[in-house]
Amino acid sequence: MDFYPAHTQLRWFQGQQEISGHVVATNMVPNGDWTHQLLVLLETPPLPVGVTCSWQVEHISLEHP
Repeated sequence: MDFYPAHTQLRWFQGQQEISGHVVATNMVPNGDWTHQLLVLLETPPLPVGVTCSWQVEHISLEHP
């Protein structure tokens, strides 16, 4: 939420493996004040104990992903 400029990339991972299936995203939504928001969800069945998922955001305003 509330990022500018609009271009951003969000990726989901299970361990070190990028997950490309089961990812659902809204269209980029302008907030009306030059900022934007985006909702990206990972639809997944319950995972075994100890298995985790993480996400990574890349945007020009961030020093590191």
